[in-house]
Amino acid sequence: MLARTLEDSRMSQKTLDVLLKTMQKALPLFERFYLLKAQALGYQNGLPWYELYAPLGKSDKEYPYEEGCQYVIKQFSTFSSHLGEFAKKAIENEWLDVYPREGKVGGAFCHNLHSIGESRFLLNYGNQFSDVVTMAHELGHGFHGECLNNEYAINSDYPMPIAETASTFCETIVKKAALKEVDVQEKLNILETELTDCAQVIVDIYSRFLFESRFIEQRENGPLSVDEIKGLMIQAQKEAYGHGLDYNYLHPYMWTWKPHYYEADYAFYNFPYAFGLLLAKGLYGLYQKQGSSFANTYEKFLSLTGKNDLVDVGKSVGIDLESEAFWQNSIDMIKEDIDLFENLLKK
Repeated sequence: MLARTLEDSRMSQKTLDVLLKTMQKALPLFERFYLLKAQALGYQNGLPWYELYAPLGKSDKEYPYEEGCQYVIKQFSTFSSHLGEFAKKAIENEWLDVYPREGKVGGAFCHNLHSIGESRFLLNYGNQFSDVVTMAHELGHGFHGECLNNEYAINSDYPMPIAETASTFCETIVKKAALKEVDVQEKLNILETELTDCAQVIVDIYSRFLFESRFIEQRENGPLSVDEIKGLMIQAQKEAYGHGLDYNYLHPYMWTWKPHYYEADYAFYNFPYAFGLLLAKGLYGLYQKQGSSFANTYEKFLSLTGKNDLVDVGKSVGIDLESEAFWQNSIDMIKEDIDLFENLLKK
């Protein structure tokens, strides 16, 4: 089952092994984050599971849609004129369904229409900074499609691990800019949300990989009882979260509400999200080193994602996806945010 997922993902076993090894080595770093958050919320034994997404404070600052649009265009343009112009074109041509309304599905979504070289976006904009980030995220998906518009349709379909890279990259552009401009409380709010999301994608997904691997191994010997499945889930959570979570309040029924566990076509559905997050962080690190010249490299990278395997796509921008050093650089960027988060908590 894993072999099939890797083939569908155009991903080598060595890349996955190195990625998982890096994630495992980073677990104490995220345990530290969870303990810091637990202490800030008044818990002494780690976070209860139900507090994983609890905010540390409330922001009163609002970002009306027009203001959010201008902010995204401005920050995207600091990366490249093409990215900024794409966002401006999408907004001015009303490719975005912006506000919530009765009967409209929640969340956000982007669909790239390769046949006409455009994209359509669903938002549920609510005037919060998180809504600005969501808009940047979805426009990042659209820009990925923009960079594939000159490819044949057969070469425009990219595998799942790469699907969240452009969107996360665009999120990072906006968040990094905001952290330089806002006050301490707002900065703390942005960092807490960012780090909670990173921890979810790395720590929780690592726990799910452990659970799914062990379940499949044991299932070869026969059916498992509910208690046995719960035991596997708890064991995986303890290994991944360490003492960052309060062991009295874990989630033994996590497996019941993740539908991919029950879909034959979605075995090992989760690790591609960790790949996409850390790849985006690594690409942003290259941008910090190379400056504006990286924009052309980045667009070339995105244009190859529909026709090359992931190792070759990485090589196109000088990245060795089978090297632990690249993935560790991405983790180091997250560590910088955790260090800043800890310092802000002391103020």
